[in-house]
Formats: sequence, C-alpha cells, structure tokens
Amino acid sequence: MEYTVNKIRIKDEFKICPECGYNDGFHSMFRIEGDVTKWLFICPSCQSVFDIGRTV
Repeated sequence: MEYTVNKIRIKDEFKICPECGYNDGFHSMFRIEGDVTKWLFICPSCQSVFDIGRTV
C-alpha cells in the first residue's frame, strides 16, 4: 500500500484532519525505521497519514 506521510507540527491538540476536516480523531499506526518505531496517525475519513514527531 502506497501512501504519503504528512509531517505536521501540533500546537495544543490534533483532532481535526487538516486534509479533509474530519473532526472526530484518528486511528494509530506504527512504522519501524531502523531502530526507531514511529507513531503515525491515519484519518478515518480520507485515510491521510500524519507524522507529529512521536516515537515509541
């Protein structure tokens, strides 16, 4: 599955999709890159993927 990861910076909260305006939160996904596991967020409406800079 091909997708683009959109890097964004959040201020107070990240609840509304900047791509489609969906306003009821996100699904989570994890992607391993070397020794780092990135915590990414998927919009349930438009399936856009976002990286807010968090890792686990």
